[in-house]
Amino acid sequence: MKKIISCVLGLLFILLGTSWADVPGFMKEQMGTLKGTVYVKEKPYNNAIVSFFDKNGGPPPIVGSARRVPEAIDRSTDKGEFSLKLLPGTYYMGAMQREAKKGFGPPREGEEYFFMRDAKGNLREFIVETKKVTDAARVDGMPPGAFHEFKDYITIEGKVTGENGKPLAGTLVTLKDNVDAPRPRFISNATGADGTFSIKVPPGKYYLVGRESVGGGKPGIGAFIGSYGKNDPLGESVPPKVGSQSGASAAAKGLQGGGGNALAVEGKSGAVIKGINIQMFKIPDPAETRQKYEAEAKDQANAAQEPPMFMLPEPSEKK
Repeated sequence: MKKIISCVLGLLFILLGTSWADVPGFMKEQMGTLKGTVYVKEKPYNNAIVSFFDKNGGPPPIVGSARRVPEAIDRSTDKGEFSLKLLPGTYYMGAMQREAKKGFGPPREGEEYFFMRDAKGNLREFIVETKKVTDAARVDGMPPGAFHEFKDYITIEGKVTGENGKPLAGTLVTLKDNVDAPRPRFISNATGADGTFSIKVPPGKYYLVGRESVGGGKPGIGAFIGSYGKNDPLGESVPPKVGSQSGASAAAKGLQGGGGNALAVEGKSGAVIKGINIQMFKIPDPAETRQKYEAEAKDQANAAQEPPMFMLPEPSEKK
């Protein structure tokens, strides 16, 4: 149980904010407002990060060793009050206390995470209706260990390595339902010193992508990223048409689409899937990558155009 609690307390936030910038305008018009006051240990939970998880997005975020990504986050006031807009639906709610000046991010040493309970001690559900204000009044938090763990799950185990093949510590393994999904469904704890990871998630089909972090948008130049099944950097890090240039090397063409194919991991309840190794690669500078392969293509083209060297005939042997 302690292991489960420590996994859940490692809940990681993607900085979605509460602006819902990617939501179409017609959907924003349907949003409702959820407000209330957070209490933990019978006291208002002030200056806390509050997060909201769509019930239809998967199992309750308190269960297993997988960490669900919240649909929205906000902050409570110095009186523990919160108020934010959400799309219509049913949500679970969690909270973690932290001063605003310290920003968002995963729980740090000494920080506790709590989920909101109902009158029976179960995970509380918050219903948000179209264009309506829902006052949840007082909401009380309990530590993850106070809730029940779900029993229907699969276990995925593996290792993350760097370009040199050595174990890579501190990496997060994200799980997506679709290889092209803009955001993951689950996130593992950071890999240990030996680069290994183990994560329990609901049965299903997942694509695994290794990331240094998941906050702040897409990984930038110099960041490490890897996908299970890929053996070269992802194609999005390479300048357009590099791999299709005349005379381009096989290496350049491999980079254009990313060497190898992203593979899915799938299993039924109770399955333990081992040996899922992910190799991480540093995202190169597009300008430097273009120059490198353009120079390579030019050298190959020049070599093909050079006339053969004049060769003197070998002297014939005297009879």
